[in-house]
Amino acid sequence: MPGHAHVVGAGPAGWAAARQLARAGWSVDLHAGEAHHPYNRVEVSKSLLVGTATAADHGLGAVPDGVTLHLGDRIVVTRGHLTRAATGEELSGPIILATGAIPRTVPSLADAHVLRTADDASLLRETLGGRGRGVDVVGAGVLGMEAAGSLTDAGQRVRVHDVAPEIMSRMLPDGAAAWLRGVHERRGVDFALGAEPQLDGDAVTVAAIGIRPDTELAEQLGLEVADGVVVDELGSTSRPGIYAVGDCSALRVGESLRREEDLASARASGIRGATGVLVDAGEMEAPGAHAPAPARRWSVQAGLRVTTVGEVVGAGAEPGAGAEHIVVVSEAEEFESVVVRDGLVIGAVAVAKRPNPRGIAATVGHPWDR
Repeated sequence: MPGHAHVVGAGPAGWAAARQLARAGWSVDLHAGEAHHPYNRVEVSKSLLVGTATAADHGLGAVPDGVTLHLGDRIVVTRGHLTRAATGEELSGPIILATGAIPRTVPSLADAHVLRTADDASLLRETLGGRGRGVDVVGAGVLGMEAAGSLTDAGQRVRVHDVAPEIMSRMLPDGAAAWLRGVHERRGVDFALGAEPQLDGDAVTVAAIGIRPDTELAEQLGLEVADGVVVDELGSTSRPGIYAVGDCSALRVGESLRREEDLASARASGIRGATGVLVDAGEMEAPGAHAPAPARRWSVQAGLRVTTVGEVVGAGAEPGAGAEHIVVVSEAEEFESVVVRDGLVIGAVAVAKRPNPRGIAATVGHPWDR
């Protein structure tokens, strides 16, 4: 008989988990910390930041039948149990934690703006007030570069700072990153890389130095936490009946832990967590093990879509040991490259106005013979 579950957090992972359970006939209370209807967070650094769209324009869809959505519903831990702060109601039955991640901060950037929610984007836009005050973006990763591109398009004077010598060092090999930096420079973005940030006191500062899993509730519940709430392949935590999905979780793979901070992985994680609930309830058999698909990441910035597939970056923004980064196309608005090891393509990079225009991503896992 279908049961009832609670999902804490209404980002893409929590939304996917709630929808999957509802499809199985379960009733679900979906507790959203924000006052907005669940929306696509990838737009925070783009259309929501420059004001060309609202959170409602990027909503995740209609609330599925069987799901009750509670907006602005803060969940706390009281006497070892999750409860609704506003009512004191204790959550019972299977619980899926989908609390996501929060921006990393350092004392020197305590007063800087961050970009994680629609309200963060709105506050930064209001602070700038449409005037060209200048913006110091600290952090040249995906979020920082997306924000820099959006703010430049909106007429702001932007300088990007990072202690790393090149942008996007966790996503792109140096050759691809240098090409993309050139695109931003031609659009007017200034860079100060390879040194501690020297900020302009008159500029607005945006901290984009990464995110960390929001594990506060999990820690208060006594769950195992290590760079995220530790889970198995079906989202089960160290406490029976509690699951974790999305950015707040860390998947145990053998002796190591794996975290993936992208939209597709969040959705897949939510579905796995819902599957775990159904398996433990005896409503379905555990799915068989399967080889994971090559990791796929993407970003939209400077009018271009950046896509990586497979193993692209090793230590130090270079391909891993024994691998070679081969540039296939390098034009004004299009770049493609592959990472090859022992004659086999293990990763690919595609940057263009439309996704993967030449199909370079399809070469991953195949011999390189060009």
